[in-house]
Amino acid sequence: MDHQAPSPRRNTLRTTGQPPPVLPAAPPRAAKKRWFGRRKRRILLLLMVVSTPLLYALHERDPKVPPPSAARPVAEISAPKVLNCKVYPFKEHGSKLKDKLPRYSRLSQKAGIKPLADEKALQQTLGAQGNKLVHVRSTDAYWVAPMQHGRPYLTASALATLQRIASDFKARIADTDLAEARIKVTSLLRTKKDQRDLGRSNVNATKDQNAPHTHGTSMDLSYMKFVDQDGKEMDLAACQQVFLAETLAEVIAEHRRQDKLLFATREARQACYHLSVCR
Repeated sequence: MDHQAPSPRRNTLRTTGQPPPVLPAAPPRAAKKRWFGRRKRRILLLLMVVSTPLLYALHERDPKVPPPSAARPVAEISAPKVLNCKVYPFKEHGSKLKDKLPRYSRLSQKAGIKPLADEKALQQTLGAQGNKLVHVRSTDAYWVAPMQHGRPYLTASALATLQRIASDFKARIADTDLAEARIKVTSLLRTKKDQRDLGRSNVNATKDQNAPHTHGTSMDLSYMKFVDQDGKEMDLAACQQVFLAETLAEVIAEHRRQDKLLFATREARQACYHLSVCR
């Protein structure tokens, strides 16, 4: 059987006898760029027209947006200082001051003056010879607050004790950022009338007209409020207030151990340390 040579592969495209269609020429590159550029400009213009009234309305309604003239440079804006309570060591001495009145009531009567009836009797006593009372004035270590039911007087021994305690307290806080703090003295001598009036206006106050405050031996030192050198109450964080209160209690406790005639009590209802100096 004769084998014929394979015929050459024919083109699969059939010819129709017509010339191939002519495709439209692509637009020049520069013209295409101009067409896209015009379209972009139209879109941007449309966005500006639509968004401008909206942004203006939002600006007018938002009071937090400052006017351009009120805006501060970034350099002038500083973050608030964060208080570090770890720099104020916790102490616990106030709860140890708990002398009871019966223990020193008679000692206070013996060391001080006889209770005075009123302001008139006080003035007569101050002008008499052998007067035991001295005027208590504010210092850089303590501040004598105005008293509605009290008078700024103590016996000489009581005043000397107050001055020593206040001086030691100032030395104890001298190296802290609370060095300007002063003790606030809230109560000193009371007449019988002062004691009666206080008992009427304050249910927590004793109505005993022979209380230690009427002897001139006693004082109340606040442990809730401390004042600066101008006599203004200091704005203290809780840890700062506790630090000052317990530091004051620490100093009082040290003097109490050295002086057996100094009696001290932490008053819970009055928020003060009550001291009586019975010598």
